[in-house]
Amino acid sequence: MKRYSLFLATLVAAVSLQAQGVFDVMRYTGTDIIGTARYMSMAGAFGALGGDVSAVIDNPAGLGIYRMAEATLTADVTATKAQTAWGTDASALKANFALNNAAFVWSFIDREQTKGWVANNIGFTYNRLKNFNRTTLAVDAMASHSMTNFMADFTAGIEESALLAENKPYDNVDIPYLSELAYQGYLINPDTLTAGNWYSLLDANEKSQANYKAVENGYVDEFSFAYGANISNVFYWGASFNLQTISYSVQSLYGEKFEKGGEFTLRNTLKTSGAGYNFKFGFIVRPASWLRLGFSVHTPTYYTLSDYHYATMDYNITTDKKGNLETPVAKAYYKMQSPMRLQASAAFVFGKSALVSFDYQFTNYKQTKIAQDQTQLSVDDAYADVMTDINDYVSNGHLFKLGAEYRITEGFSVRAGAAYRMPHVSDDAVKNVPLNTPR
Repeated sequence: MKRYSLFLATLVAAVSLQAQGVFDVMRYTGTDIIGTARYMSMAGAFGALGGDVSAVIDNPAGLGIYRMAEATLTADVTATKAQTAWGTDASALKANFALNNAAFVWSFIDREQTKGWVANNIGFTYNRLKNFNRTTLAVDAMASHSMTNFMADFTAGIEESALLAENKPYDNVDIPYLSELAYQGYLINPDTLTAGNWYSLLDANEKSQANYKAVENGYVDEFSFAYGANISNVFYWGASFNLQTISYSVQSLYGEKFEKGGEFTLRNTLKTSGAGYNFKFGFIVRPASWLRLGFSVHTPTYYTLSDYHYATMDYNITTDKKGNLETPVAKAYYKMQSPMRLQASAAFVFGKSALVSFDYQFTNYKQTKIAQDQTQLSVDDAYADVMTDINDYVSNGHLFKLGAEYRITEGFSVRAGAAYRMPHVSDDAVKNVPLNTPR
């Protein structure tokens, strides 16, 4: 049995392929509660309140509340803990320092006027909408299951000749990258009697111990150019044009140590980046001094994105069977459209001492769309399977936010907030990725 374990050092071909699944798409469609300190402490329930630069995230009419110019800058430190229970309990903690918000508001107001067009306000805001930073660690106990068994089953039906280096298996869309790595790394062996049958390198009943680590980084940022107007101190309306940027990366590591000696480590790297734009429109009405009602519409966000991913594997089976493998770098270019979003809000103001605010946000996630970028790819319906999964597994999204504030003195207030987002991806959803990817 002849194998070539070093040929990948000179393989520089890049392939274009579909890399996203339903979970990847949903990753970018929601938002976290990030912004100014006041906005975050009240769980972002500012749709009917306004007067805070982060309120532009939900309802640009909030800009009309301003009665003077303002500049803000907000940074924070967040800590994310991921806890897993596999064969052994494990946890990982990751701290992150970030600039969440920066903004400047220009207010053009006639303070002597109480009727008609009282104020015209213009704002430029930067807000971080989502933070992906997280580390996950999972450790298994010594067990009878092994990834090598999965690799063997995954390769069933493929003859050994198709995996030989001289036949350029990475150029064959019917050859899984994972099968090629397993074969070149001596983790699977062909059945000498039946072509297309494969077996793990492990002996019967041989155990292995597995470990997994994933480090995620990235963000979704939004830059808004907004306008808000004040009509008779009763009706406020606003609109914004928003540019969003996406940066996401995940580096995962899966390794096994075999009971009778030998080990391997599989590393995956995925990077996604791109930009998009949307528009937001909203109003706030104050029918009474103690009541404010708000409503806003967010158009879909239209993204142009690209993926970059590859895998490497270290293997050390025996003295003469050890080395390092690397797949080609795979790239994908595609368009994505997030769904339209509607928000209704109400706030109750008790003089200058206290307020309670409530927001409800509705998102029809089935409207999410993903398609190939025709300027880069030539394969028709490259994302048809992803769209099918969105239709089958994704439902409407409902987000509830509640915030409260009590002013103790002119310069000191206490705030509290809570939010609940209902799941919008079915428990039955599965991650489907094409064969010719290391993922």
